[in-house]
Amino acid sequence: MGLYLVSGLSGPGRYYRSGIPAGADFLQIWAASSMAKQGQAALVYNPAELKRMETAIIGGNFSGLLPWHYPPSFLWLIMPLGSLNYFLALALWLCLSLGGLLFILYRIFPDRLTIWLALASIATAENLYFGQGAFLIAIFMGSGLLLLDSHPLLAGALFGLLLSYKPHLAILIFLALLAGRRWRVMGALITTGAALVMISSWVLGLQTWLAFWKDLSLMRLQLGDPHLWDCMPTVFAAIRLLGGSERLAQSLQVLTALGAALSVYWVWSNHASFPIRGAVLVAGSLLVTPHACNYDLTLLLLPLAWVAGEELDPPWGRLKFFMLGLVWLLPFLNLISVELARIHLAPLLLAAFLIYLLTEATGGRRAATAIASGQGHGSFGKNNHNLHNYCNR
Repeated sequence: MGLYLVSGLSGPGRYYRSGIPAGADFLQIWAASSMAKQGQAALVYNPAELKRMETAIIGGNFSGLLPWHYPPSFLWLIMPLGSLNYFLALALWLCLSLGGLLFILYRIFPDRLTIWLALASIATAENLYFGQGAFLIAIFMGSGLLLLDSHPLLAGALFGLLLSYKPHLAILIFLALLAGRRWRVMGALITTGAALVMISSWVLGLQTWLAFWKDLSLMRLQLGDPHLWDCMPTVFAAIRLLGGSERLAQSLQVLTALGAALSVYWVWSNHASFPIRGAVLVAGSLLVTPHACNYDLTLLLLPLAWVAGEELDPPWGRLKFFMLGLVWLLPFLNLISVELARIHLAPLLLAAFLIYLLTEATGGRRAATAIASGQGHGSFGKNNHNLHNYCNR
């Protein structure tokens, strides 16, 4: 990861050696927050106006566009960044969010190896290189799930923040809460989202929200841009990269989304163990959307930590280690497969991981049923202690 990052830092001024701006995607965040502070929030959704601000910040031009597609509610939240020096804001953005994610991962699975494997992930490196916010997304989702039972209102507020940042990655949270009958969490989520909409409308102006709704059509057009398919590890992009038609890609994406949604609903409504529920929700969230980027695979660090802590018996114990290794390598394997063969492996590996989780959830449910009925023999007979743990979870 260190070599990957250092290789890009030898460019002149505020550019990487490849010619893209240092921090790349963070540049749009800093420029948007600066324009919002200047009372030009609605112009943030004008790509030409935003690029004018971006080029002024770095003191030079760059190819392509770095547009802003996030809701005004998130724009209001990041406005303080516009008051800081660019590189100071970038350092705080990355260091604080990475530190928060490492803290959450360590709480899930308290082992030093957890930290080292998280830092060594290529998804972490990509997020640092491009200055993206995947660490923040993982914090909102991971901490929200961890606080689900102990602090349901706070958990709902954290999910509301995720909804205000990247709504397409929060779609299945509603379904999970509905299936699990988490009404207080659902109420806090909706209240937080509504409050952020009202506050941002008052501070930034209603015209900013109107500009955002008009911008949604540009986001749909992005799915048709061949230059973006390489970095989008989704079913839609995988089919398009293979030469499939747009209709075929849309159809398979819808079928995949339905499968992911049904999986989340089944696991959350059948009271599977918490690690399995959390892991299925994260994997399903990455499969359900047609619009995700490589750095969003940072979210997979959460299910890796959860599944690593599950007590499993042979042959699932051996399969677990194989699956953990495969999922940890997934961001790297996907980059290599796209570069060498123009194939996205990510959707296939994510689907395989989801099937594995569902199989494990089925085994846990059978184990709990066996204990409840007093049947401590058969294939589960020698593991009554582990079965009791399943029941408790």
